[in-house]
Amino acid sequence: MRKLIMCGALASSVLFSSCLGSFSAFNNLKDWNNDLSDSKFVNNLVFWGLNIIPVYSLFFVGDVLIFNVIEFWSGSNPIAMAEGEYETQIVEHKGTKLEMKASKNRFEIEILDGKRKGERVDLVYKPSEKSWNAVKQNGELIKLSSVEEGLIVYHLPNGEQIKLDPTTPREEGLAKINKEVYDYR
Repeated sequence: MRKLIMCGALASSVLFSSCLGSFSAFNNLKDWNNDLSDSKFVNNLVFWGLNIIPVYSLFFVGDVLIFNVIEFWSGSNPIAMAEGEYETQIVEHKGTKLEMKASKNRFEIEILDGKRKGERVDLVYKPSEKSWNAVKQNGELIKLSSVEEGLIVYHLPNGEQIKLDPTTPREEGLAKINKEVYDYR
């Protein structure tokens, strides 16, 4: 009965939203797969591999449940941003106001008040490496996370890496990361 209710709720989220969305994650994966090689055989082989592993399914579900819903309510899809487009939000976290600005493959956070006012963090996504990187003031990139061989890899300051399966429950993954960071200190 529980599974039936869950399936009904998921179906309702799609059927009653009255917005198909742009399916940017799925379409970007499809376009990447299509442009991977000049050989139709290689592209088709990769396509089947990505279906067997369920990468295509995960991207589709991510679009349906997350990105298209964001697009429906906010009017923009963070994955579908074109060069030059950006979205800015002011948020408050633990009594501190932050300005967060998202653009294609970039995320900027600036502290607006308090004793750390004016400090900022810039994060850049490098599609060629499938990695998120922090940008130092001198422009140097520090790799924070990446995707390698189907695993999410977190890069620690000491050069060590934490590799997590994307299906790892959130609490378990956070506990492993916190333990490694605590052991590093």
